[in-house]
Amino acid sequence: MAITTGGGMTSYDGDRARGFVESVRRFFWLPPGERRDVAPVLPLARVWFFGAAAGAVAVGWFDVAVLVVVGTVYALLDDVIKGVRHRWPAFVVGLGVGWSVGTLVDAGVPASVDPDWASCPGLVCGSLAAFVAFAAITRLPEVPRSR
Repeated sequence: MAITTGGGMTSYDGDRARGFVESVRRFFWLPPGERRDVAPVLPLARVWFFGAAAGAVAVGWFDVAVLVVVGTVYALLDDVIKGVRHRWPAFVVGLGVGWSVGTLVDAGVPASVDPDWASCPGLVCGSLAAFVAFAAITRLPEVPRSR
């Protein structure tokens, strides 16, 4: 049974609110002593292969961009949530590199006859570039912080 405090909030609600605040804080800032590992390559490669294969199969039935881009962003955010090394710079640079490479490939590769296939090469190459940039940045050495 929860005990009601002065403002109508129970002590149980306060614990839950504090837990939520700590979870949000951890999403943006990891505790100082926590170990930060590099992003594992195999799960990122699996997501890329699945996105490329599902995008190739789903052309005509579903928007390829949704499958590839959402899969890429979800995989990168999953590693950010786990707390990899240099997670936010790697996320931002990875998405930027992916978008840039995808745009360059779309501009350089002649469009196919089928408009559904026109965006597929750029999306697949862009998502691969995003994964490679993200994994490479997480492998940079950590900078010791002076206090």
